[in-house]
Amino acid sequence: MARDLIEHEADAQRFLQQAEDLLGIPLGRLMLDGPDATLRATENAQPAIAFHSLAMLARIRAGGVEPGAVAGHSLGEFPALVAAGGLAPLDALAAVQARGQAMAAGAVSGSGMIAVLGLDDATVECICGQGDGVVPANYNAPGQVVISGSAPALERVTPLLQAAGARRLVRLPVSAAFHSPLMAGAAATFAAAWDKIPLRRLDRPQVFNADAQVHAEPAEVRSLMVGQLTGPVRWTQSVQRLQGLGVDTFVEIGPGHTLTGLVKKIVPGAVVHNIEDVASMNVFLQQARG
Repeated sequence: MARDLIEHEADAQRFLQQAEDLLGIPLGRLMLDGPDATLRATENAQPAIAFHSLAMLARIRAGGVEPGAVAGHSLGEFPALVAAGGLAPLDALAAVQARGQAMAAGAVSGSGMIAVLGLDDATVECICGQGDGVVPANYNAPGQVVISGSAPALERVTPLLQAAGARRLVRLPVSAAFHSPLMAGAAATFAAAWDKIPLRRLDRPQVFNADAQVHAEPAEVRSLMVGQLTGPVRWTQSVQRLQGLGVDTFVEIGPGHTLTGLVKKIVPGAVVHNIEDVASMNVFLQQARG
């Protein structure tokens, strides 16, 4: 992860050293050499993903490109806050580390998440209501909703989803029922750390997962970022809100290209760019300047 940045970009190397000094973990070694199981642990994966996104963001800004409006998916809301002027990069990493540690410690055993493909939101919501402890966790795109809950509750709703015509059910490789009430303990732990991290008023629009609306005031943002742990990620609605703000070009920054695919489903015909390494970043900057 981020090998080309870490090995060849001086600014990213300096940022990595600052991040490691702050977080107290060998972030660069984990990102380059693993072991994979350690890197994937929630408390390490979240700072690693955030570092990658923030290093890319800094490089893009140095290339003269600034976002008109921003949004992030779950963890991605923290790098988005940097892009929106609310957080300093190192403060964002501190927040993400606190979040990851809280989620790891607060994970309820015997719980998980399932991606439901091929059903509309209303049908999934109705079936979750019959599951006694299952809730929609991610509204990712039309026909793609992730649900969270205890293992027995997920087992109870599985045949109901299949009977309703779900095309596919995919058990996600996660350690807990994220974005559900089962994360209440983690939310309380994170809130205590989050309250101590400096947060400024945002200077450009950010659409938040919790309600798919724009917020700028620090007090509102603090509450939304805590509530995000126990409530659903309204990504479909957030992208639609960005479209309503006049956004017609979407740039995904960070590892992977999942959000690029989701945006294509939510806003057919939108211009999308995925920036996950130096090569894709250079192509984007060349096109932006042209």
